[in-house]
Parts: sequence; C-alpha cells; structure tokens
Amino acid sequence: MDAHSQEWKRLVDCAVRIKHLAPWEWMDEEDIFGIRHPDSGEMGFVSVMGALGEHTAVGVYLGTRALAGFLELQQAPYDILADYPELLLELPQLQASFEDRGGLDDWDHQLLRNLGLKFRGRKAWPRFQSLRPGFMPWRLEREEIGFLTLALEQLEQVAPRLQEESDFLMSEEPDTFMIRSCRTREGATGEWEERFERLPPPEFPKIPLTWDLDDVKMLKRAATRGNIIELDVFMFPGRIGEKGQRPQVGYVVLAVHAQSSMILGAEILGAAEGIEPMLGQIPGWILSRLAGPGLRPKEIHVQSPRLLDVLQPGFKELGTKIVFKPKLKKLCAAKREMFAFFQKMPPQF
Repeated sequence: MDAHSQEWKRLVDCAVRIKHLAPWEWMDEEDIFGIRHPDSGEMGFVSVMGALGEHTAVGVYLGTRALAGFLELQQAPYDILADYPELLLELPQLQASFEDRGGLDDWDHQLLRNLGLKFRGRKAWPRFQSLRPGFMPWRLEREEIGFLTLALEQLEQVAPRLQEESDFLMSEEPDTFMIRSCRTREGATGEWEERFERLPPPEFPKIPLTWDLDDVKMLKRAATRGNIIELDVFMFPGRIGEKGQRPQVGYVVLAVHAQSSMILGAEILGAAEGIEPMLGQIPGWILSRLAGPGLRPKEIHVQSPRLLDVLQPGFKELGTKIVFKPKLKKLCAAKREMFAFFQKMPPQF
C-alpha cells in the first residue's frame, strides 16, 4: 500500500471508530472545539451533526470566518437553509459523513474497494468531502485528508469527556473556545494540549460593487410610477464544469415586476473567484435591465438579507427603497416554475 493509500486508510479507520462511538447521541452542532494544525497552524473547528437523526456527520469548519458563518446560521430562521442551501456550501469545511450505499458517488465506492473495505446497513458508508465557496462538494485533496484525520482523532479524545461532563466545552468568556494544539510538530504522534482561547472577530472581504453610471443617469430621467421589483439570488440547481473536475456552483439572479408578475430578467453568475465578486455584479445587472425600458422602481423587495447592503449604494441616487420581505410571493412562484422546467430539461454546462 503506497503512502497516499495509507493516509486514506488511516482516515477511514478513524471514521469507523467515530461511527461506533456515535458522539451525535450526546453532542449537538453547537458543541464546538478547535484544533490547530501542527504544521500550518491553520485552525479548524469541529462540529458533530446528527442529533436530530438526519444527516450524521462530523464537520471541520476551516478558519474563524467559517466558524462565524456557522454560528450566524445557528441564529438564522429555522427554514433559511430550505430557501438558501448554498449558505452552508459557502462555509469552507471538511466533512466526514455516514451515508446509505446509494449516497456515495462512483469515486467513493472505488476508494473503499481499493482499500479492501465493505460496509453494510443504513448510514454505514463513510464519505469524505471538501466544501469551498463557489463550488459543489468534492473529494478531499491530499493535505485535507491529514487535517480531517487529525480532527476525527481529536474528537475521539474530546467526545467521551463531554459525555461525562456536559459543560466541558463551555467558557464564561464570550467568543472563547477550547483549542487543542500539538506541542511537537509530529501530528498525531505528538503530545496534544488544550486551552481556552478568545478569538478575535474575523475580517470579511468587502464586496466589490460595480455598475454603469450611464444606467443610473438614464433611470434618473424616468418617472418612478410606483413600480415594485422583487429580486433574489439563489443557487442554480445543477453543476457547472467539466466531468472529473471540481464542479462550480452557479447563482441565479432573478427579477420580477411585482404588479404584473412579469420576469424582467434572469442570469446565472459564477462564483469561482469568490462569493463577494459574484454579489458585486448584481447592482450592475439589475440597473442595466431596468435602464433599457426606463423602468425606475419605487421599491426593490428582497428576501435575502445580504442583498440589502449590496443594492442600496447603487440605487441611492434614484431614491429607490430596498425593502426586506420574509417571502416574495411573485418571485417564489417564478422560481418554482424555473425549477420545474430544469427538472424536465436539465441544463448542460
């Protein structure tokens, strides 16, 4: 067995031990602890999923930005991921999950066959994935195999202690988490220690907003007439990219005229360069769609909170109000029709 196969074998063996340990029987997703990579110093934050009996997995959120995004999702409305599952995919993370046999791709089955491993039963088949913003879940790269293995091995140490002492990971200080670090630079063979550390708020990249000033000038000459636009951006229901490569996520920008239910435009935006550059294109896109017919809106309604800050600067001169609404009925109807069409005729990219 070559070195690469040995790394995979160590990861799978560790995942099997986690399955038998079943820490989701007493751990919630919010029972988080951190690990510091012995070589790179990269931080990963370990979270156990499956307390509700649904998706049984261990996630490692990579960095304090991903941790902050996860914690924000925990405070969001309960159905937010039903409307925007991409919010979870946008958090950089590594994941070991336990699936039914049919939940694995051909590549996953081949990996287990190459290692001479077989599994039986529901949620018994280990699967390992890497999640990056702008891309669909994909198989692990070599350095990710080692980091996920370390995280699972540290979970083996932490989970039984939490079972005995339920407040083991709790700190009286805000923004403070237990972090496990290796004293030596020998990875799993070194001596690990733990301490509570206060994490500074992460810095998030700014959204590079862009639009054509000529579109704004054209719309300033148009009458408002009480037009209301419903606007949303959401994940495209399909994969983009060549077979055998990490597939990209596409984002659909959809605009609907609320009074007439007429679709003003739809566009698929890529996010391979990052979520922020993708969002930054939206003001220019909608302004150009409105400038052509001279449709100056009185209000633009959005149901995604992050569109508030994205749209407000571009529409400030026009006096257009950007209004948050929990549900956009006309847009949701158009979205359902769009998804139904894609189910009948899956798009090819």
